[in-house]
Amino acid sequence: MPEKQIKSYKISANSKKSTYETEQWTNKIDDKLVELLVTKYYRWGIFTINLTKKQKKEILKKDSIILNEYDYEFQEIWDGDSLYVEIENKEQYSEEELTKINNTIYEGGREIYDEDFMENNGWCLDDTIYGFSCGCVLEPIS
Repeated sequence: MPEKQIKSYKISANSKKSTYETEQWTNKIDDKLVELLVTKYYRWGIFTINLTKKQKKEILKKDSIILNEYDYEFQEIWDGDSLYVEIENKEQYSEEELTKINNTIYEGGREIYDEDFMENNGWCLDDTIYGFSCGCVLEPIS
C-alpha cells in the first residue's frame, strides 16, 4: 500500500483580521486551578502546513481552522488588532475570588495585559493555539 503523499503549503486566512493566537494560562488561586484564555487577533499571518490530498480538500471547505490540529509551522503574524482575556468558567468563582484572580493578571487594576506581571504572579503559559476565524488560502511550496 503506497504511503500518503504529503505536500507543503503556505497557509493564510482568506480575510484580514481573522488570524488569531490563543494563549492558555493556568494558576492556582485559593487552592483552585484557574484557567485563562488570552486571544489576540492579527491583521494577517502566514504559516506553513503539511497536508495529504484528503486533508487539503477538507481544510479548504472549513469556515474556521485550528492550525494545531495539523502538522504546521509558525512563520509570522503582524499588525495586532484586538485582545480578549477570558477567565474559563468564570461563573464558578465568587466576586472575592474574581478580584484575587484579576489582581494577578492586571497590575494596579489597569486592564493592561503584561506576560511578565502574570508570570511573576504564578501564571504558567501551557499552550498557544493558532488559527483562523474564517477559511484559508493555500499556496503550494515547491
